[in-house]
Amino acid sequence: MWRVFGVVVLLAMFPCYATTIKLAYTMKHDNFNQLLSELAEQTELTVDSVLVDQKALKVRLVQANSATTTDAVIFPADHLGLNKYANFSVIPESLIAETTDKRTLDTTRVNGQLLGIPIIQGNHLLLFYNTRYVKKKINDWQDIIKLKPMLPEQVKLITWSFMEMYWFIPFLSAFEGDLIVDDKVLLNTSAMQLALRYVWDLNQQGIVDRECDYSCSHAAFQNQQAAFIINGAWALNTYKEALGEQLAVQPLPKLNGHFMQPYYSTFVLAFPNNSLQGPNKDNLIKFAKAVQHAPFQHLIWQKLHDIPVNTQVLTQLLEQNDDTLLTLLAALQHTKPMPSSATMIIAWEVLTKGFSRYGSGALTAEQAGLFMQGLAERSIANEEVR
Repeated sequence: MWRVFGVVVLLAMFPCYATTIKLAYTMKHDNFNQLLSELAEQTELTVDSVLVDQKALKVRLVQANSATTTDAVIFPADHLGLNKYANFSVIPESLIAETTDKRTLDTTRVNGQLLGIPIIQGNHLLLFYNTRYVKKKINDWQDIIKLKPMLPEQVKLITWSFMEMYWFIPFLSAFEGDLIVDDKVLLNTSAMQLALRYVWDLNQQGIVDRECDYSCSHAAFQNQQAAFIINGAWALNTYKEALGEQLAVQPLPKLNGHFMQPYYSTFVLAFPNNSLQGPNKDNLIKFAKAVQHAPFQHLIWQKLHDIPVNTQVLTQLLEQNDDTLLTLLAALQHTKPMPSSATMIIAWEVLTKGFSRYGSGALTAEQAGLFMQGLAERSIANEEVR
């Protein structure tokens, strides 16, 4: 699964026929569309699905009154914060399976309303490494930095999508900071200043390349041109295929003795333009029940190596003592739930601007904090006026 950073929007435009479910999804798993095809066959539903590029979602939502929008979407739960524009259907509690992990429901509520149905949980960042270059588990960031002189010149030490803020959060958390506290932005803090300095110092020291984006980092690690990569659980299958027995994975290491806490989230099924109350209601309810039940939830692990939300399925998988699953679940112990409020969407955008301006030298860390806090508060006030 591929985590979306920033504002979401939807989606493809389709004519609306009650016999077909028009579905858009953002999960960049090679096998995800295959899973949807199998689900359609099992349920005897016709599912017309399309993968929507993450960056293409950072535009305006289609008008809420559009008669031609898609029936359903599958995306990370934080996008539910755009309910003001997307008019997502409120999910009745009766549509949530009793087997669904109740913790995941907390990520799908916006202003007390349940707007999404959890399908996959986790979506958290991990440390992957190539045992060709790294011989033992990493406990602290200094363990990583010490390996740099031992690598071949053409091999990167560590890489991640440096300019995407989802990867900045674990560093911020290690300095005891966060973006949102009690649904209020908290960007002008000493933790933010320390985290900005630390991450950009890594770039200046040549530890990580700011120019290497997600695709660059992903390819470098797959091609054994990087010793480490920070990436999400969604990349596990791809790296297993590429590296085989040379792949190792673990939770993020500590930083100066403090746990790095990435966000965890859920991928959810949601219904824009209140489609759950529209002409395709019966098919959408049937589809919603199917994605929560055991056959599909087993495929989540078997085909994607993502964590299912069905607690019975998860219990059965744990009985197999799969080391990889145990590692993913252990890493979840040091994560924090990503807020799904509209405030979070503003925080992402503002953080991106402040991060870039500090990195370019346009602002000091102190100035960046003040700039971000002020911009966020003005943006929130403008949204409330609108």
